[in-house]
Amino acid sequence: MKKLDTEYFFDCHCHTMTLGQVNVTSFLENLLKNADLEVLLGIVGGNAKSRDKRISSQIKNVFNLLTLMQNDLVDIFYTMEDDLKGKYEGESLVDEQGLLMNGRIYSKLVLTPLLMDFKPLPEAESSTHYPQPRKELRTVINEYAFAIKQYYKERPNGLLHIFPFLGINPAAYTQKELESIIEDSFDFYSLKKMAPSVRGSGLLTMMAGHISPKKMFAGIKLYPPMGFDPWPEDKEERKKVEYLYSYAQGASIPITTHCNDGGFVTVDYKHAYRNTDPATWEKVLERFPDLKLNFAHAGVSTTLQFPNLFGKKEKSWTERIFDLMDRYEHVYTDFSFNGISPKFYEKFSRQLLELEEAGRTRYRDRILFGTDFMINLMGIRSYRDYYSIYNNTKMNQELKHRFASVNPLSFLNL
Repeated sequence: MKKLDTEYFFDCHCHTMTLGQVNVTSFLENLLKNADLEVLLGIVGGNAKSRDKRISSQIKNVFNLLTLMQNDLVDIFYTMEDDLKGKYEGESLVDEQGLLMNGRIYSKLVLTPLLMDFKPLPEAESSTHYPQPRKELRTVINEYAFAIKQYYKERPNGLLHIFPFLGINPAAYTQKELESIIEDSFDFYSLKKMAPSVRGSGLLTMMAGHISPKKMFAGIKLYPPMGFDPWPEDKEERKKVEYLYSYAQGASIPITTHCNDGGFVTVDYKHAYRNTDPATWEKVLERFPDLKLNFAHAGVSTTLQFPNLFGKKEKSWTERIFDLMDRYEHVYTDFSFNGISPKFYEKFSRQLLELEEAGRTRYRDRILFGTDFMINLMGIRSYRDYYSIYNNTKMNQELKHRFASVNPLSFLNL
């Protein structure tokens, strides 16, 4: 296997949440209020042969996910590393030199856990007798800083480097609160300026030694299914998102936005769908053309698709994302969650071949590997299994390396 000290493997889309950080009640309330056949089929999934088997399989997956979420944050990091080492089942994908993938040895695995902002919107109401729990975002930030420092302390030679993305919904904060949180969270980029000649793995190693609530975020996570509107009509709300985009564009801070029709939905499904649609982001990119923006999940649909009543063939979200890539220099996509099945890579490879044949090659530098762990446990047994599928897929080996090791460097400004 090839071994280069500077080669790191990146999981550009994962989650590490504890039960104490998740507002489960609001999600279930919205599901019951908005549930319809298409949504329920999307949540149950379509891989099992019968309804009973689907439900049984899904319940087992939920228990597996909840078991993991009962852990402290640092223990979730330990579990992810130990799983890749074959501690729970299967052959180890790690040796003393690093992670063994794609016929290469990667010295480190870089995680960018995406924090979720579960703060209710000001107008949100609850049907429960007792008020909804409200763990403040700054409390969650402190929990992550403590857990990451604990991981480095207990495993100084561990496999992982951990640099989270800050999840935030501007609509849940005043302008002043939003600016305070953002400006307090991105000293990560000041560290980079202190050592402009240090790049790649050397820069990551340096920053790993300076973890704090102000020096750990590598990007921003936005989540339309929980109420984020990329381009609000309201002037005051528009001012907030414009501030966020301007700050991110000016500092080259990458943004990842949820982009499929599933997920943790806490608002009306029609609004969630509209705000998640890549077309909604066109106005944002027109105004902020240098914004570094990653459309998560490659826009792949999770639910049944019905034909247009007038027979008109509409572009898929995936196709729209590739169109935006052609027009904007800093648009990316990741295929997180989708890789729970080898069939996805077969279909995705065909889509990429069609782009090649049309002379559209920008995708080579703009696609990112991601797992969507721990949410992907709704459709797969383990973190290790997701890596094993990627390792064994017949997709072009050089592209697989680019998606997981080369492209993340530019996305994260490394």
